Amino acid sequence: MASKSSKGGGRKRRRESGRDNCDASTQPRPATKTTNTATKTTTTTTTTTTTTSYSSSSLPRFLTPSDPNFEKHVAEHYKGFAHCSVDDLRPEGFHDRARDTLERLRDANYYQYDVVMAGGKHSSRTFVRRTLVGNPGITYKYLGLRLFAHAWSGPGASPLMQSIGEMNRDMIRMTRRFEDHQHCEYNLTLINYMEPTIHTRVGFKEEADYGMGKVSVSWHADSSLEPGSSIGVYHCLPTQRSSRWDWRIALRPSPDGGSTARPIVVDTKDGDAYFLLGSFNETHQHCVLAGSQSNRISSTHRVAVTAEDTYEYILKRAKIARKRFRGQLEAIDGSSDSSDPAAEVDAKVVRYCQRVMTELESEWIAQYWLQGIQHDIMHTWWQKPMKTLEAYWRALELATARLVRRVCSREPSAKKIPRDVARVLVHEFKARQALREQWDDRRADKIYQRRISEEYRPVARPVFDAPDPSNNNDDDALLPKDLSPVLMDLRLVLEESAAGLAVQTPPVAKSEATPKPDKAAPKARANDGEAKHSNTKKRRKKNKKKKGSMNTPTDAGKSSTKPF
Repeated sequence: MASKSSKGGGRKRRRESGRDNCDASTQPRPATKTTNTATKTTTTTTTTTTTTSYSSSSLPRFLTPSDPNFEKHVAEHYKGFAHCSVDDLRPEGFHDRARDTLERLRDANYYQYDVVMAGGKHSSRTFVRRTLVGNPGITYKYLGLRLFAHAWSGPGASPLMQSIGEMNRDMIRMTRRFEDHQHCEYNLTLINYMEPTIHTRVGFKEEADYGMGKVSVSWHADSSLEPGSSIGVYHCLPTQRSSRWDWRIALRPSPDGGSTARPIVVDTKDGDAYFLLGSFNETHQHCVLAGSQSNRISSTHRVAVTAEDTYEYILKRAKIARKRFRGQLEAIDGSSDSSDPAAEVDAKVVRYCQRVMTELESEWIAQYWLQGIQHDIMHTWWQKPMKTLEAYWRALELATARLVRRVCSREPSAKKIPRDVARVLVHEFKARQALREQWDDRRADKIYQRRISEEYRPVARPVFDAPDPSNNNDDDALLPKDLSPVLMDLRLVLEESAAGLAVQTPPVAKSEATPKPDKAAPKARANDGEAKHSNTKKRRKKNKKKKGSMNTPTDAGKSSTKPF
């Protein structure tokens, strides 16, 4: 009977999965405009990881400013959310300057669609167009795509981007007016350009959990941010007079937080701003509900994590790798003191250098050129840094080719190279080969031909040299892009090395075993005992030496993956 009574009472809320980092920048601001709310009843159902539906049939599924309990509900459950109307923005004239700057970016064609890989499986084009502006050399990665920020300050920053930097400083000052602002030194802004529902080709989906209407940006919390940092969002609605300003923002507690607080929906006007202060973003989600007629431009200012996403970071790693790799080659060529134990080739150093190479190739060079020739033309600040990174990549590739030739040679210098080095190369080459194949597949995806302009289609970089039979200088030749034949050679070296050790240490035949001591010869017994003791010490010493030389090059958890 209980199940029947609840059947007519409502629906169980569908579980919300994942966070859409790519849409994190599209955040609107509320107004006092009244919005009709849904009054469908729901049944209380709680799961271990999903949100909680509501039991009272008299309560709406979400609240708007027209509800009498709205202000109280926000104060109790949405502390840290602050909305400012256009009239509250400071300094005076901020809205006019900011709107003019964002529209100039639009007119200069800076807003472009992204092709992302949600889950790392299938490529898809974003519903919104966007661009990234921030501190010189900063990047932001989401859904498998790295965005390279236009610099808003320093040498190479255009006047237009400097205007965004000035806008960012104003947003920081406005954020600091709130008590709970915490960390708000914004280092980048993700600017989104969104189209209304009247543009049916976009194909907006309905908000499925609460019946809020068409969704431009689905439920998400911004990611890759410094813990406890605030987010500031300004938006404008460039439109004609007859258009409606009906873009809205919705907020709710994070689904896994166990809160029963109802979501809220707030209307937004042209020039509004809102702020998610302190840790609010870590405990709540938000989405953008599409307007019907006017376009929307939003600028989301945030404090992004910069541990591994800046030009300074990758350049430092590349310099360390080149220096250490050079020392390894000197050890092989004999230019270092051969009596010095440190002059021997270190498999851990080789592994570190190989991983930096892979990072340079896959996470920076390939990512940058995936976005096309025009992407490079417009990112003027990045043109010189990317040439520098490609130069470091080529230097490391040449050093790797020299090392492989030494390992696979029959020269005496090859004996100085531990077998662990060959094992490291096999492991790292397999990983790099797999990534290269994935990048080839990604660049060949038909979505670029169907939905991306030609000037923004992928370019295959870095460039590998074509085989040149006339070049007799091996030190100037890179390894081929397809590492399969190189892997075969390295595996053969390992097999021959293992076979050679087996030949050098044949098993002792029974006839050669140490004879049993003669009871009638006490002196012989003593000598035999000394021999046994000596053999035992030799075996222990040999095993200890062998164990010490057998590092585990494929153990990613070792400190060898970090700079030494």
